[in-house]
Amino acid sequence: MKKLLRVLAIAAMLAALMLPLGTALAEKAMVISFNGPANLSPGQAAAVLTTKINAVQDGTVVFSLTDTVKRTVVYTESRTGIQAGQEIAWKVPYYDEGMSSSKPVKAMRASFVLDGKTYSYMIYYNFSVENGGTLTVEKGTWYSNNTACSFGPAFRDVRPSLTDKWYTFTPVDLSKQGRQTFEYVASNKYVIGEVFVDVAGDEVTVNYHNFYDAQDGQTKTLTEYVTFYRDLASVKNVNPETTDQLGFRFGQTLSIANDLEGDTNVLLYIRNEVTYCDYVNYSHKLTRFWPNLPERKALREQMLAIMDK
Repeated sequence: MKKLLRVLAIAAMLAALMLPLGTALAEKAMVISFNGPANLSPGQAAAVLTTKINAVQDGTVVFSLTDTVKRTVVYTESRTGIQAGQEIAWKVPYYDEGMSSSKPVKAMRASFVLDGKTYSYMIYYNFSVENGGTLTVEKGTWYSNNTACSFGPAFRDVRPSLTDKWYTFTPVDLSKQGRQTFEYVASNKYVIGEVFVDVAGDEVTVNYHNFYDAQDGQTKTLTEYVTFYRDLASVKNVNPETTDQLGFRFGQTLSIANDLEGDTNVLLYIRNEVTYCDYVNYSHKLTRFWPNLPERKALREQMLAIMDK
């Protein structure tokens, strides 16, 4: 049992390993049916989930179902001796001890460890005690150990010799008093939060937040790095692990006169490392980041115009 629990724990952490095979399973080979009775009292069986997937190799499949509200595993099962091409099905009774019509929308996660790979799916269902319910399936995609930066031009576009990755920086005018807000983008793919630059007199602080952090948000920050550069020519290395450029702490108060030598046209560079899910809190999907939208292209051009070359 301990070994199985360790496997399930690892499965939850590795849910980002959804390769193209995982996409195929989610879209073509997974069937979930809802058979809940129409009138239930708290504590009764809320649903029976029939799940079918197709094995692609001989081996073992581990299935787990997690109540994402209570954050508890409600069902686990391991199947051994699976043959390639075999259809595998589960019928899982799910019991909700706290169901009431005042909280009709909930979600669960189904994770499969199949042939050594982990696939994770979000199961959303709208259920009320009086009216029964419906069940839908969404594939919650996890992105593990991805980088997150503030919105702006990409180093690879203006200084290709620095990196071939999509690391971005934000030219900021620190002569503007008050708060400036910028999109916080992960994987160059999703807007996962906001970055704040606050100027009060000679003092400047930089902070950020992940969307829905206070509402069961799933974005986890693994490492943080933030710094200011005076200009593009002073950027020698954009990898926090190897750069000589000293960073500072988010929330740390800096003096523009003393710490930044009075320079008010600076480049803000954030390169955090995060693990996140596109369904950020099981109810809200993150907004896709489309870098070439007209409004974003115009904003980048404005940023480049204020930048010291």
